[in-house]
Amino acid sequence: MKLSLLLPEIILFCGAILLLMLDIFFNKKNQKFQFFSHLYTLIIAGLALSFAVKGFGAPQKYFNEMLNSNAIISLLKCIIISTLTIIILVSVRYIFTLEKYSSEYLALLLISTAGGLIMISSNNFLVFYLGLELQALSLYLLASFNTKSAQSSEAGIKYFILGSLASGILLFGISLIYGFSGSTNFDNIYQFISKLKPEEIPAGLVFGTILVATAMFFKTSAAPFHMWAPDVYQGAPTAVLAFFGTAIKFTAVSALIIIASKFAWVILSKIVILVGLLSIIVGSLGAIFQKNIKRLLAFSSIGHLGFIFIGVANFDKNSVAIAIFYLTIYALISLGVFSFLTIISSNSGNESDHENEVIFNINSLSGLYKTNPVMAISLTTLLFSSAGIPPLAGFFSKFFILRNAISNGLIYIAVIAVIVSTISAFYYLRIIKIIYFDEPADKIQLEDYGNTRLIIGLSALLNIALIIWIEPIINIIKRFIE
Repeated sequence: MKLSLLLPEIILFCGAILLLMLDIFFNKKNQKFQFFSHLYTLIIAGLALSFAVKGFGAPQKYFNEMLNSNAIISLLKCIIISTLTIIILVSVRYIFTLEKYSSEYLALLLISTAGGLIMISSNNFLVFYLGLELQALSLYLLASFNTKSAQSSEAGIKYFILGSLASGILLFGISLIYGFSGSTNFDNIYQFISKLKPEEIPAGLVFGTILVATAMFFKTSAAPFHMWAPDVYQGAPTAVLAFFGTAIKFTAVSALIIIASKFAWVILSKIVILVGLLSIIVGSLGAIFQKNIKRLLAFSSIGHLGFIFIGVANFDKNSVAIAIFYLTIYALISLGVFSFLTIISSNSGNESDHENEVIFNINSLSGLYKTNPVMAISLTTLLFSSAGIPPLAGFFSKFFILRNAISNGLIYIAVIAVIVSTISAFYYLRIIKIIYFDEPADKIQLEDYGNTRLIIGLSALLNIALIIWIEPIINIIKRFIE
């Protein structure tokens, strides 16, 4: 057993437990414990990242071949932990607002991330389910963390009920796969399927694989399994939403790609294409009618998932590399946009549900360019990149996805995606118009948190600068893939 390969997960989980223990003994005695807990969590994330970097190397299997380690998994771990570190930095305001609950919030972030890392490292369905539930249980609590908000409690309950349903579907699918293949190990299942012609694959195994994919579609909020996402995005605390929209989304989609590319591509390729196309349509058209920024971003994330699924449908090295690149660019855009949401506050100082409805209404951004031009330009850059406007990184990520789809014979799918994506540019342009041409609404103020503003600015700059290194980055990802 090579315990060193599991050190990032161990550090995050044990760090969370130790933080809770320290909170019990010192929080009531020390008024500045929030400062310590925040710094401590950053150190834990940094240690986990350093050991994740050391994981690059030859492919290895450990713990009785239940866990897997290779270059691409190590790269994904590094991206996820880096995202967690940024989320901790932008959560400063929320941490100090929580006061006595700040340690629990930070511990749940660490535990959830540890579960996600186990999930993408798994080589066995039992370990995969363990990682998935370790992550999900933390997320249910995080979604409802704002106990003073009825919307937050509603978001947590909805997420818990639908997440439990998805977990049940996943377990049923795993049981069918085990029953018809005789194993829960990914490699053994692949060897079993590879000996058969497509028409000889048992119907029970096909159905089980589809159920597993369906559960993951629920977890990633892909259409038509997206019904929970807008409500949870709207009700969840803003800092938690930043974690949901970046690290968790990246982890869940990466895990689905890893499972499908290991053994299920023969069964799932057409289903993934169909779900991808539906996600683009639902995400693009659904966002047009939204007035709440959080709900709009929920539908936007669904549309981005559609592009990823279309790009990865063939599950070859090139497709997976482009999908991971798209995921990385989406995570970068989301970090900037969700970080911006965390510094929005009401001029009245009231944080009630009604007040949140007002400040997260799209019209609350009226005249932002006149009151805060730097943040307005940064947000505009991120929104244009998300819409796929050239020459920003978001445009090239979509371009490579569509080019790959066309080269694999999905011409009609690519044409539909382009048309619907063009329609989706409407709701981004509507926000830009409100920011630059409407009179200031004087409903919101932007908190003066230098670290968060820096992250927003850097995210916008990277969306411009990355166009120079797009090809090298994709080639590097290809070299990491086995």
